[in-house]
Parts: sequence; C-alpha cells; structure tokens
Amino acid sequence: MKLGAAIPVLNEWRFLPAVTGQLLKVVDRVVLLRGTRAQSGAPTTLTPVPPLGPRVEVIEAEWQSEQDTRNAGLDALDDCDWALCLDSDEILLDDDLRELTALCGSGEHAVIRARLLTYWKTIEHRVEPPERLTAPIAIRKGVRFSGTRHPDAEAHLSDIWLRHLSYVRTDAELREKLRLFGHAHQIVPDWYEKVWLGWDADHDLRDLHPTLPPAYGRIVHEPDAELRRVLTEHGVDLEGLA
Repeated sequence: MKLGAAIPVLNEWRFLPAVTGQLLKVVDRVVLLRGTRAQSGAPTTLTPVPPLGPRVEVIEAEWQSEQDTRNAGLDALDDCDWALCLDSDEILLDDDLRELTALCGSGEHAVIRARLLTYWKTIEHRVEPPERLTAPIAIRKGVRFSGTRHPDAEAHLSDIWLRHLSYVRTDAELREKLRLFGHAHQIVPDWYEKVWLGWDADHDLRDLHPTLPPAYGRIVHEPDAELRRVLTEHGVDLEGLA
C-alpha cells in the first residue's frame, strides 16, 4: 500500500513542519498545493516556502476553487493507493496516524473521516463541545472531490481526532486569514472586534464561530501535552501566541 499526502497552502507556514513531519512518518511523499491567488479573491503577496525536506513537492497554480485545488492534489498522487488530505494547520498525532494507516490497509472504506478538536488562540484552549463538522482525511484512489471538501464516495466516520489549529494565530495573522478566507463574505459583521478581541476580556463569550456562530459554543482551558510534544519535536515556533 502506497500513501501520499496533499496539503493546500497559501502563506500559512507556522504549523507546516509538524503537519508534514507527522505525515511523513507514514506516507511516501507530500505535495503542497500552493495557490497563486487567495480563495477570497483579495490581493496577496506570496511569501517564501520554508525548507521542508526532499519528500515534499510544491506545485503552484491558479486554481479557481478549493475543490479544484484538492482534486489537483489527487491527480499529483495518482501513483498512490491513498491520498491523505489535510490543511496546513491540521495535525494528526502518532496514535491517530497508526489508526488511520490501519483503516486504509483494511480496504473496507473509500473515504475516512476524522473528528476535529479545534484550538483557539493557543494550544491551551479549545472549542467545547467539539464542532460537529468532520473532515475527510483519507481518499482512496479513484475518488474525487465534488464540492469544497465533499468526496463523491461514501465516507466512514472514524474515532480519529484531527487537531485543528486554524485559529491558533496572533491578532495580525488572524486578520490576514479573514481577509483571504474563502468565506470572507460570510463573516459576521464586527466579528474580529466583538468576538476575537472581545474574548480576551471575557472568556465566557459563547457562539464564537466567524460565519456560523453556534458551531463554536464556548472555549475551555485544556492543555494538550501530546500536541505540545509533537509541535516541539518538529520545531514549531509558538513565539508570540498568547
């Protein structure tokens, strides 16, 4: 069984050493799908790609949608039996990697989904309850994406947890994320000021998601020692995060 991994990315490099480093424990190679335009259509300047090792290939193109980007990754991994499809801020810890590899090897499923533990501002805080959204993280050869993150085959919901670090950012980084976000036009008015900055003064704020508020009910303090160990192992810079 040959495994590959495909990761869309624009300028989000902070967690990529851990994302790719973890995946390279089980996959033969990783392709980074580096879009040359933001999905929001906002102007952006591409920043340099950091060194990520000989088994990481960067493919640059101007894809029109997230669906097109992810399918380009599947095309690039056509020699693989499975493509692991994560974002540049989504990390699988060691036990979940082992479980995912076993599920792929069983041959019982065409798509494998994972549940999300979503972190907020730091790796010490996360969304509670965990968001109901699940992510298709393993796609068997021959399956395609028919929507933003929707494969065209039946998916098996596993017990694997994906650490989702999209909101572990500085204030400046979060503002840039929102500007370039594919759903930028759906963001709740004044969300950055009232929710993102407002939470610093009131940790009891609820309904925090920028486009679908109830999806992030509340934030709890729950340090994740294993996540911290993995980030440290791969040299991730946590400097500047509160």
